[in-house]
Amino acid sequence: MLCCVRFVSSRKKGELWRGEGGRGWPGKVPRSPAAPPKEKGKKLVDRKKSRSKAVPLKNIGPRIINGEEAGLGQIPWQAAVHFSGQGFAWFCGGSIISEEWILTAGHCVNGAEQATVLTGLVDLDGDVGVTSDKGDFVLHEGFNAETLDNDIGLVKLKVPLELNENQAPIALSGDFLEDGVNVTVSGWGVTSDASGTVTQFLNYVGVMIITNDECNEYYAGSVPDQMVCAKSASDTVKSPCNGDSGGPVVTNAEDEPVHVAIVSFVSDQGCEVGIPSGYVRTAAYRKWIQENTGV
Repeated sequence: MLCCVRFVSSRKKGELWRGEGGRGWPGKVPRSPAAPPKEKGKKLVDRKKSRSKAVPLKNIGPRIINGEEAGLGQIPWQAAVHFSGQGFAWFCGGSIISEEWILTAGHCVNGAEQATVLTGLVDLDGDVGVTSDKGDFVLHEGFNAETLDNDIGLVKLKVPLELNENQAPIALSGDFLEDGVNVTVSGWGVTSDASGTVTQFLNYVGVMIITNDECNEYYAGSVPDQMVCAKSASDTVKSPCNGDSGGPVVTNAEDEPVHVAIVSFVSDQGCEVGIPSGYVRTAAYRKWIQENTGV
């Protein structure tokens, strides 16, 4: 019973796709114990030539789009978060920023009453990793569920983590993220718009930051300066998708990793059409994070 990347219309400003749950995400489905085979990479679609009608996606599915499986300890800042509240349950990613705090998207925290956080693992069905209960939630006071303004939130753990090589905090950026920078996105989200179960294994993919001006050509000017967009740097579509919300966007992932953004939204036309995906800039909320966590 899972979620999330928010789906934002790439045709009309402020229009969000709403699933059967009425919360801006698809209905919830159980997670499969095994992921289906990877699909071959699909070519990017020219947005100007493709005016496809927005349709509801088919909920949670395996793997980030055209990503690779991560090894244990390769992305030690990654967290998996199972949220529940108001009769719903959903799944998001998150980032360890200290022994006590998980950084995630605001729409993941919004409406949550309970949360279970998994860290120190890549296999959701394995026996490696740590399960933690939440102690508190912090949702940005300016969060807007319709526009996704200030789409940032925090989960405080009831018991601090014992840090090790498999679960460790990531440094947070205070610098403006320039276009043309290659970043790494990770999560347990979907591999196609048609798939229906969350993946068993953590995946990651590389995408390239683009200018907000370019992104706003797709989203009718609805992407503010506090957000940033990215797209595949090759002809193969690479993107986060449903289930990846709240997950980390990182520069220099292999040597000096720095958290630069949070996964927030994709187009309501789907994750595989080549339209840029949207993220919350870490630097834009660096002071807010410090004020609420001391980090």
